[in-house]
Amino acid sequence: MPDLRPIYRLIHRSQASRAVHEMTLVPLLRKTRQHNQRANLGGLLVHTNSQFMQVLEGPEPVLSNLFTRIQDDPRHYDMHTLAYCTVPERAFADWRMAYAPVNKALFEKITGFLPLASRPTLRPKWFSCCASL
Repeated sequence: MPDLRPIYRLIHRSQASRAVHEMTLVPLLRKTRQHNQRANLGGLLVHTNSQFMQVLEGPEPVLSNLFTRIQDDPRHYDMHTLAYCTVPERAFADWRMAYAPVNKALFEKITGFLPLASRPTLRPKWFSCCASL
């Protein structure tokens, strides 16, 4: 039977507490994908220069519980919630946790260093679920 609970999307960014190398992310992504499969969560992790942006999608309270654990994780700090809202459908339905290393300029555009609300051509479809917080 399909899960009829509302789907929420949470977008946040943070700074790594120490240098992050692509190879150190592999075990983290593997563990994350396994957890997300079991919890009916999905999303995208974007990384550059020890900064992260993550989109998480799924039902409540699973999503909030995961985000609480993420906020308490000492591997990063300077956490900012960029958006949190219900969505009519998942943008990452087939991705338990996609991963994309990006250059610094693109990361800055995605995470709101530019006024994304006034520049819709720079705003990805999945970002437009709700207003920035």
